[in-house]
Amino acid sequence: MSGRRGSRLAWALCVMVLIDAVVSLGYSLGNRPAGDPIMESAGIVVTFTMFVAFAVTGALIISNQARNSVGWLLMMEAALVFMWPLDTHFNNLAQAPAHPSILTMLGLWIYGWLWLWYIFPLLFIPLYFPTGRPPSPRWRWLTALGLGLCAFFILFSTFLVDFSQTDGAWSVPNPIGFLAADSFPMGLWTVLLLSFAALSVASLFVRYRRAHRVEQEQIKWLLYAAALFFLVYGISFAFNNSNSGFSSLFDIMISLVVLFLPAAISIAILRHRLYDIDLIIRKTLLYGALTGLLGLVYSVVVVALQSMVDSAGGQQPPLVIVISTLVIAALFAPLRKRVQALIDRRFFRRKYDAQQVLAHFAQTARDETDLDALQAELLRAVQDAMQPERISVWVQPVSGNRRRFS
Repeated sequence: MSGRRGSRLAWALCVMVLIDAVVSLGYSLGNRPAGDPIMESAGIVVTFTMFVAFAVTGALIISNQARNSVGWLLMMEAALVFMWPLDTHFNNLAQAPAHPSILTMLGLWIYGWLWLWYIFPLLFIPLYFPTGRPPSPRWRWLTALGLGLCAFFILFSTFLVDFSQTDGAWSVPNPIGFLAADSFPMGLWTVLLLSFAALSVASLFVRYRRAHRVEQEQIKWLLYAAALFFLVYGISFAFNNSNSGFSSLFDIMISLVVLFLPAAISIAILRHRLYDIDLIIRKTLLYGALTGLLGLVYSVVVVALQSMVDSAGGQQPPLVIVISTLVIAALFAPLRKRVQALIDRRFFRRKYDAQQVLAHFAQTARDETDLDALQAELLRAVQDAMQPERISVWVQPVSGNRRRFS
């Protein structure tokens, strides 16, 4: 497919996704029960926004790089919005459809393997990112493995004895089915699926080690988005197990970090503000660690002060909160400097060393009066901070004759 035809097709699909998302969103919000919490509505809005984000990102990539498979993988993920009514309909059915038609049977067949459509495009992205091709021809067998897993599951689902709901609440006999559900080789298939996912991610690290600087920065964006997703998902999993009241909130947070995935991919492939990833990682580490430490200090101070107040026989919660807040405010600036220095020393050593060299040169420049000594210190600072192959210094005397120092 030519670049222009691919671009037109991608933007046509993007518009269709947008229209379908708006219509489905309006229908979903309009048919919500009156007692549903507002967080449920927010979750629905974020979910449909996610579909649109995948579509726009895919169209932008295809418009600029028509042969990049990542754009089409994102477009496949966005096209799930067309299956949203089907998935919702069969999930909400309380009992099996009576006298199902051919279209109903077709919908039940798609419903049985629709979850593959959710995960496999995302699993293929690490293998093809950012060039749209595997790291080398030797990785093509991994593509065949992923497609083979999908094809086998769909083929097996086609000939199941019956089609059933996800939780097994009801089932519909399949007129062409002859395979029992328990005959599916779930153990082997799961092992192959996990192996495919692990090797797909491993290919990204292999590509990173062999890549040039620009491609390494592109891969950092994807790794950052993936790390953010797994962090939020892990936190939500832990909190949902301990308190189900946070379920809606964490569902929205997970959808938001998934929303960041197409944004990171578009920045990486289109190279808009590509080199900002180092700054984003640095700030995330800084404020993540700072928030955790301040939260811990706040909790310790509150508990300690509350214990002191209780032992004195008084009840002064407002005073405890005020004192704790003042302690946090006093600790913020010095703790921020220490945490930032620690992170820079550990993860951004070259930047930290350059900052130290420049700070030392600034101190020398304030105190040094001898021009030759200052030039020598300047050359040393530039050499240590930037490590160029050659350094030269030109000084313009008052007389107008140039002298060169190197």
